[in-house]
Amino acid sequence: IILIEGYPEFTEKREAVLRAIRKFALLPEEIKEKYARPACSYSFGWSHGKQRMKSGEPDTAKGSFFARPHGDIIEPDSSAKKQNFPETYADNIWPREECPELEHSFKEMSKIQMDIGHHICRLFDRYLHNLTSNDTQPHQLNKFYDMIKDSVAYKGRMLHYFPVEPHINDSIDGLCGWHLDYGCITCLLSPLFLDLAGNVVPKPDKCGLYVKSPGDGSVKNVDIPMNCLAIQLGEAFQFLSGGLLRATPHCVRSCRDPNISREQLVVFMGCNPDQKLDLPSFSLPYEDVVNTPFLPDGVPELKNRIKGAETYQEFAANTFKAYLQ
Repeated sequence: IILIEGYPEFTEKREAVLRAIRKFALLPEEIKEKYARPACSYSFGWSHGKQRMKSGEPDTAKGSFFARPHGDIIEPDSSAKKQNFPETYADNIWPREECPELEHSFKEMSKIQMDIGHHICRLFDRYLHNLTSNDTQPHQLNKFYDMIKDSVAYKGRMLHYFPVEPHINDSIDGLCGWHLDYGCITCLLSPLFLDLAGNVVPKPDKCGLYVKSPGDGSVKNVDIPMNCLAIQLGEAFQFLSGGLLRATPHCVRSCRDPNISREQLVVFMGCNPDQKLDLPSFSLPYEDVVNTPFLPDGVPELKNRIKGAETYQEFAANTFKAYLQ
């Protein structure tokens, strides 16, 4: 986990978008369902109860609104890409009548997240270049930055964790189970906790983001300060770095309070869909690259989702199917 602070106007834009997703999530069900998109595996618009928990039960504890942060439409309706890979190329959909602030606040905040994400990619490039400088083909400076700076494979996910009763979610991963993000990097805000009247409340104990150390699997509860943005690594960079970078195993535990909700915006940044999944010459052995230790049984493994995938898009499609089964 990497924390970044000091970005101008960050805290105001953070609160605006997090309040907007709560407003949308509290709309009547028939309105929210107008913005659900089953044709693209619910990867754009509203999604509630579509993903599965580790028990196999529908995940109804949180609702999500997905959108592309860098363009509402990137392909015409007749495009073969849109038809074959709607999870990536479908259009954004917005509740402009019922909750117009959702679109504006999302675009304002996600622009900051993308800017910071691009800078972080340059730092990863510098780190890998120094680490592999003695190899005959070292990691090139700006390789990862150039790989994703013009990518269309970015996705924003606005999340509303509904208030739950204390007896629900009695384990750390009871609601949002342990998993790895499949993209390159993930940019997270500090979540906003609100009471039923919409007032900001302090973060309750024993809830929020939990991560596992890639070294020993130890579990840590991560508190992101409200003026900070956090960066997590995803599986794509783990693979494309030959295992020198490692994805972050994590889960989210809702606060067990029937009077408090949790709001979050996450931006997933991936490389272009046609990016080839080739290991570098300095790669660790393949089994080490795709190994994801410390995850519980039932979590779709990287080695199974990336098997046979020649491009990032194929890997992404395999991942969507694995988590929606």
